[in-house]
Amino acid sequence: MGVFGPKKLSTQEHLDIEDIRDDLVVLKNGKVSLVIETTSLNFELLDSGEKRGRIGSFAGFLNSIRFPIQIVIRTQRTDIAKYMQLLDKYKSQISSEAVVQQVSLYQEFINNLTQSTQILDKRFYAVVPSVKQPIITTGWVKHMLGKDKRIINIASLVEKAKEELYPKRDHVLKQFSNLGIAAKQLKNDELIKLYYSVYEPDISGLDILNIRDEDIENGFVVSGQDV
Repeated sequence: MGVFGPKKLSTQEHLDIEDIRDDLVVLKNGKVSLVIETTSLNFELLDSGEKRGRIGSFAGFLNSIRFPIQIVIRTQRTDIAKYMQLLDKYKSQISSEAVVQQVSLYQEFINNLTQSTQILDKRFYAVVPSVKQPIITTGWVKHMLGKDKRIINIASLVEKAKEELYPKRDHVLKQFSNLGIAAKQLKNDELIKLYYSVYEPDISGLDILNIRDEDIENGFVVSGQDV
C-alpha cells in the first residue's frame, strides 16, 4: 500500500474522452474530434438510374476527402414512448381531421407492431478527427497527492482544432447535401447523450429517440429502422 493509500479510480479514467467542449470531443491523446449525424437513404427503393447516380456521387464524395474520416452506424433497441408522445403533440397542433386520422392509424400500427416485434433504431455518424496536438497535464506532485491526472491546456487544444476542423466539417456537410442526405454537427448535450448511451447502453429510461421540434423541420425524425 502506498503512502497516500489506494487511489479511487473513476469511470472517466478508463475512457478515451478527456472532455466535451464547444461541441467538440477532446481525447486524452491530444486529438479533438467533431461528430456529424446524418439521415439515411433507402438505396433499395431507388430505380437503377438513381442507384448509379448515388453511387457516382458517393464515389465523388470519397475521392474529395483528403483527411481521415470515420463512418459509424449504431443500432439500438428503441423506446417508442417519446415518439408516440411526439405524434400526440403533432395531432393536437393540426386542424385537418383527415391528417389526425392518418396519424392515429399510424400510432395503432406502431403499437400493434411493437407488441410482437422489437424495434431497432439505426443512427448514422461521420467522425472527423484533428491531428494530434501536444498536451500539458497536471504536475507529478498533484498526482502523488491523489489528484487525477488531467489535461490543463484543453482550451488551447480546442481553439487550434477549430481552425482545422471547421473547414473539413463544412466540406463534409456540403458533400452529404449533394448526396441528398441531411447532416448536422452534434452539440454538447447531444454528444454527452451519445457517448453515455455507448458506455451505458442498458440504462433504463435513456431517451434513445429524444426527438426535438427542430429535428422535425430538418428531417431528422425519419431514420433508418430495422424491424
